[in-house]
Amino acid sequence: MSEHVLICGVNWLGDAVMSMPALQLFRRQHPDVRITIAVKSRWRDLWRMQSAVDEVIEFPACTGDMWRVARMLSADGYNRAIILPNSFRSALVPFLAGIPQRRGVPGQLRSLLLTDQVRMSRSEGAGQHQAWEYMQLLGVDPQSDVLPLPALEIDAGVVQGFLGEHSKEERWIGVLPGAARGASKRWPTDRFVQAAKALADKHSVRVMVLGAPAEASLCGQVAEGIGDSAVNLGGRTSIPELAALLQQCELVLCNDSGGMHLASAVGTPVVAIFGMTDPTVTGPIGSRHRVIRAEVAHASRDIPRESAAAEAALRSITVQQVCAAAESVLAESER
Repeated sequence: MSEHVLICGVNWLGDAVMSMPALQLFRRQHPDVRITIAVKSRWRDLWRMQSAVDEVIEFPACTGDMWRVARMLSADGYNRAIILPNSFRSALVPFLAGIPQRRGVPGQLRSLLLTDQVRMSRSEGAGQHQAWEYMQLLGVDPQSDVLPLPALEIDAGVVQGFLGEHSKEERWIGVLPGAARGASKRWPTDRFVQAAKALADKHSVRVMVLGAPAEASLCGQVAEGIGDSAVNLGGRTSIPELAALLQQCELVLCNDSGGMHLASAVGTPVVAIFGMTDPTVTGPIGSRHRVIRAEVAHASRDIPRESAAAEAALRSITVQQVCAAAESVLAESER
């Protein structure tokens, strides 16, 4: 009987995409293992686009569901669980299910719940991309010092309903003005407007403004500011639809966000704006991207949702800097 492995997936879009290269290598190095990933319901469709996993199941959304899910997992005969998040509950469910091997990072009172503890030091890993941490958690051999690109299976047909019958004849750039972390990761709205308008006028491209449901109002402000060349799709797309729309773009202007990672995963170059976060740790995976980074004394992947210093760092990045980076991407596309 083949081995059955449960992967407890991470809880944010960007983290999910950054974990994909490790999972893809895990699949390649363990072709006979059956891989099931447990994730929150909002990320279920994302992982259904990832061929490295055989099955996607829903992780309990609340404490009351833990016993029900644990009983279900117990009946499915898992040999081991690999727990990617650092939360207590993510380790508790495989423990309650009686999965014999449970691998993860200790901490938050989790040590007694794990049979295989993986100790990683952020200070020792300074400057190393977060994707390498998932390699260590999954116990895979990277085989190279270059990160594999995330790979998603995209249904390109879904763009038709959003962009109309002429969508394939027009050139598009994407704008993702939001970031789940809040203002400390968001470049000022008016600057997204100025940059997108300048690019649309110079290159005769259309602009699709995209974002999560919570960012619908923000996307509306940006699209209105850009004018007739913009289409506001903020809050209107599922994850598969968002992925397909991002793939339609020649480039995407974005903050350090989950959308940035999704755009890079579908193969679209991004111009990513980083304030106080560190792009060497959480930047887009791949070589075609441009990262505009504020000059700060100390960068970190952990910053408060509200930070005057982070907002000031973002304001130090000019429209001219972002447009120059975007121009270089569009020039390559035009060649």
